[in-house]
Amino acid sequence: MVATVGFGQSALLALVPIIVARTGLDAPAIGAVAFAGAMTFLVGAPLWGQRSQGLRVRFRVLAALMIVGQLLFLATLATPGLPGARALGLLMLSRIIYSAGASGLTPHAQATVANAVGPARRPAALARLGAGLGMGRILGSLVTLPGAAGLWPVLTALTLAPLTLLAAPDVQERAPSTRQTIPLRQLLSAVGPLLATGFILTLGFGQIQMTLGLFLQAWFGMDAHAAARWAGLAYALTAVVMIAVQLRLAPRPGGAMRHMRLGLALFALGSAVMLAPLFPALMAGALLAGAGVAMATPAYTASLVGRVPAGQQTAAAGWLASAHVLGQGAGALTGGLMFALWPGAPLLFCAAAGLILAMALHRFVGSPPGEAMDAGE
Repeated sequence: MVATVGFGQSALLALVPIIVARTGLDAPAIGAVAFAGAMTFLVGAPLWGQRSQGLRVRFRVLAALMIVGQLLFLATLATPGLPGARALGLLMLSRIIYSAGASGLTPHAQATVANAVGPARRPAALARLGAGLGMGRILGSLVTLPGAAGLWPVLTALTLAPLTLLAAPDVQERAPSTRQTIPLRQLLSAVGPLLATGFILTLGFGQIQMTLGLFLQAWFGMDAHAAARWAGLAYALTAVVMIAVQLRLAPRPGGAMRHMRLGLALFALGSAVMLAPLFPALMAGALLAGAGVAMATPAYTASLVGRVPAGQQTAAAGWLASAHVLGQGAGALTGGLMFALWPGAPLLFCAAAGLILAMALHRFVGSPPGEAMDAGE
C-alpha cells in the first residue's frame, strides 16, 4: 500500500518532459504543481493523524481522494489544446486532491506497523516499510520505458494503483499512553539543526528529481520521450541503490555523525559529477548522490530520535517528515526556477550545499548524538 505513494511521486517526476510537451507549460510551472502537492502533504499528514476511525475506514477515504486526483491529472493530459492557465489550474487541483489523500497513508501505515510489533523488532519492520515505499518509487520511475505502448497504460496504472488501499485490515488505534516530555524550546534546540540538515538535503535532491529530464534535453539534445525514459531509468537505478544502502549500511548510534558526513560528501560529489558533459558520468553521479542521501537520512534520523525523550520521539519524527516534505516541495519549485536561469544551476547548488554541510557538520549539529535523553536530563 505504501508503494502506491512512491509510485505516484516518481511517475509524476518521470513524466515531467511529457507534461511540458502536452500542456505547453514551462519548468517553473510544473515545479509549482509539485510544490502545491508537497504543501498539501505538509498540512494533510497532521490533520489525518487526528482522525479516530479504524484503519480500513481511513484508507477507503484516502483511496477515493487519490483516485479523484489522478482522474483529473489524466483528463488534463488527455485533453489537447487546453489554455495554459486552465491546464495549470487542473494540474494544481489534481495534485492537491491526490496529495490530500496520499498524505495520510504513510503516517498511518507507520503507526500501525510500530504498534503491531515489539520494540526490538520495530526498526526492522519500519525499514521494510520504507523499502516498500522505495519499490513503489522504482516502479513509478519505469513507467515511461515502454514508450511504444503509449501513454494510456501509464495513466491507467496511476489511476488504479490507489485501489490497493481497499485491502487495508480493520485495525483500531490504541489509546496513547502517558509519557514524560521536555519543554518545547529545549526540544527545538536539540533537534533544530538536524531538521535543517534534512530540509537542505531533501531540497537539493528534490531539485535534481524535478529537473533531471529537462537537463537531459538541454545537455544532450534528447527529445521529450527519450529524456523521460532515461530520467525514469536513472530514478529507478537510484532508488535501487538507496534501498540497498539503507538496508545494508544503516548506522549504529555511535557512527551517526560519520555516516552523516560521508553521506553529505557523496551527495556533493555525485551532484558535481552529473555536470560533466558525458552521459555515463551523469548516470554515475545520480547513483552517487542517491547513495549519499540514503546514507545520511537514517543517520540524522537516528540522531534526532536519540536527542529527545521517548514521549516526544513521535512528535520529533513528525517534524522531520514535515521538513522532508517541505524540502521536496521547495526543491521542485526552486529547481524549476534555477533551471530556467541555467540548466546546470540546480546541480551546482546541490554540490555546494552538500560540501558546505559536510565540512561544517560538527559545528552546525553539535556533539555526536549517540545517547538517548531521559526525563531526568
